[in-house]
Amino acid sequence: MRLRMNRAIAGYILAGIAMLVMILYLRFPGETVTDYVKAMAAVRYPRMLLSIDTVQPAIPPGVALENVTAGFRGHPEATLHADRLSVRPGWLSLLRGRLAFLLTAEGYGGEVRGRIDFANIFSLQGPLSAEANFREIRIEKCAWLRDALSRQITGTLKGSASFSGAAEALNNGTGNLDFTLTNGTYPLLESFFGFDRLDFNKVDAKISFRNGALKITGLTLNGEKLRCSLKGNILLADDFRESQIDMNGSIELPMQGNKRVTLAISGTLGNPKTRFM
Repeated sequence: MRLRMNRAIAGYILAGIAMLVMILYLRFPGETVTDYVKAMAAVRYPRMLLSIDTVQPAIPPGVALENVTAGFRGHPEATLHADRLSVRPGWLSLLRGRLAFLLTAEGYGGEVRGRIDFANIFSLQGPLSAEANFREIRIEKCAWLRDALSRQITGTLKGSASFSGAAEALNNGTGNLDFTLTNGTYPLLESFFGFDRLDFNKVDAKISFRNGALKITGLTLNGEKLRCSLKGNILLADDFRESQIDMNGSIELPMQGNKRVTLAISGTLGNPKTRFM
């Protein structure tokens, strides 16, 4: 008898929760939340142009944003896009007195999963840490990357990233990026050794970020006709295309008896200059 009563009580509780979720879903103020998110983004990032189709509640508890596109004043065509972006709080972190958000983004044929942890449970300011894993990203679909590098690079991207810093001074933070890019092409602005583009099977990179600069500790490109290895630094600029390059490395040509040539790359990401030695 008691077991039957406990089951009935549990059933009523579950039914109540289901009804509450349904009511919240049906009565969710999607337009109001969408306008609020856009207004907050405009205040925090005045150079960004943000477009969101809809905002809906999600399960587990959180929100799901559909067709999110971010552009930038002066380069409105250089956009970042997510077909769907889900954001939900990290409940275990909240129980430990920390504010955290779990994010999942779908777009460009792939997926990004990450989280952001804030030191202050009542504020999005102050110290924070973030990490993300991404896979199956078709980079030729990304308009921002095409504009930033002034060329159409192709390939499938996977990797991971981490960052630590303060929300009000992101340029002073530190981070790491490891990625692999497979089966793609890197167009050249000017040909060398008869190549107008670099076709590759695989590109591996290990990059660290500190004080507004990228340190490339290892970048290797492997293809049937060419192998390349580079190291160096990139000093980031507000306009990503104007970031200054200081890199050096070597090229091997398997089809020419493994001929080896050293090189140095300077200039900017949008207009690099290569010198052979």
